[in-house]
Amino acid sequence: MFKRLLAAALLAAMAPAMAQPAAAPNQPRPHIVAGHGGVPLVVQEWGNPDGPPILLIHGFSFGAVSFKNQIGEIARRHRLIAPDLRGHGLSAKPWTSDAYADRAIWAGDIAAILKALKVERPIIIGWSFGGYVALDYLRQCGSDCAAGLVLAGSVAGLVPPPPPPDPATSGMPPPKGNARADNYHDFFDAADWLSRVMTKDPPGPLEKWQKQMTIGMMSPMVRRAMAGMQLDNRDLAARLDLPVLFIHGLADGSVPPATVAAAVASLPRAQDIGYENVGHSPFAEQAERFNSDVMSFARSVAP
Repeated sequence: MFKRLLAAALLAAMAPAMAQPAAAPNQPRPHIVAGHGGVPLVVQEWGNPDGPPILLIHGFSFGAVSFKNQIGEIARRHRLIAPDLRGHGLSAKPWTSDAYADRAIWAGDIAAILKALKVERPIIIGWSFGGYVALDYLRQCGSDCAAGLVLAGSVAGLVPPPPPPDPATSGMPPPKGNARADNYHDFFDAADWLSRVMTKDPPGPLEKWQKQMTIGMMSPMVRRAMAGMQLDNRDLAARLDLPVLFIHGLADGSVPPATVAAAVASLPRAQDIGYENVGHSPFAEQAERFNSDVMSFARSVAP
């Protein structure tokens, strides 16, 4: 049901803004927010409008639809907000490299979203690249701007990244295509590969199609523009004075347990939870457990 409702909401987000009727907790409500420099950002909101807010930031090439499984009890308790980042999904895609290069741009987008939706001190969940965006925001705004931080399949540059997983030993299919090339053959091959490596087990046909659709919404130009972004956050680790929870798949070759352990050790107030037989997307691969762990973390950091 949520998948059909989210698809309808994503289409509705492109229509002129109008008053929205009250919605059920699992039904997303779209907003269009002017981000940094006025860039239009499409933001989905669902859940309990009076509950403690959770901001969900997706990974590179994906979008708010990645969090379609964050429903049920978590939506009854919490106000859930998930943007499509600039250059991604249904949000605008500025056609200049300088629209993506600076950390302050990504921080400004998050600040604009929270201000427009009247959200203060949310719990921020950053998946993969979304962890870097979360830290861009906290770097600029300060640790007091969030009640807590959940990094899912991400160490967000707090420690040096591990080497890329070896397809010969990791079980991952070897990289395929080139999503930064203005060439449909390479682009489609890359989208096919990326849609299959986000989880330990291959996605089903519908899930794979949805992933490929979302990946295809991000142009090669945006990918090239983002290639030179600043991703080293080691200088921020000692100053990140808020509760941090790492949730990671123990079968995630891109974020192995030793790297997560090093990131936990680098922070003043951090802990981690590892999921057996889970890859890079714990919020999707074990959604019910992930939602429960996030709710427990939210209760532990509540004022």
